[in-house]
Amino acid sequence: MTIKSYPFLLWLDQSLAYVRSEEELTEMCHYAGPDEGICIYPDGRYLTRSGLAATPLSADALTRLVQQTLVQEGQCCVSKLSECSVEDAFKLLEDIR
Repeated sequence: MTIKSYPFLLWLDQSLAYVRSEEELTEMCHYAGPDEGICIYPDGRYLTRSGLAATPLSADALTRLVQQTLVQEGQCCVSKLSECSVEDAFKLLEDIR
């Protein structure tokens, strides 16, 4: 893997996860192929796990993924979440786990 900076959000199998370290990434990607998963960085960059540029999610798609992740983690009232930016997604997901 060519990932050199943490944290980032990992978009894998239609879900998002906040990744803090290489150990967490290894655990999350145990069954994923090397080209699976998109890394979303706090500065808004979207890169494949091999470091290639990836197509960014629309604000609507990112919002739906954040809502889905929050629901899976037992959060309520996620329907009140309106359009979500990458910065918002980091703030909402960094304390989950």
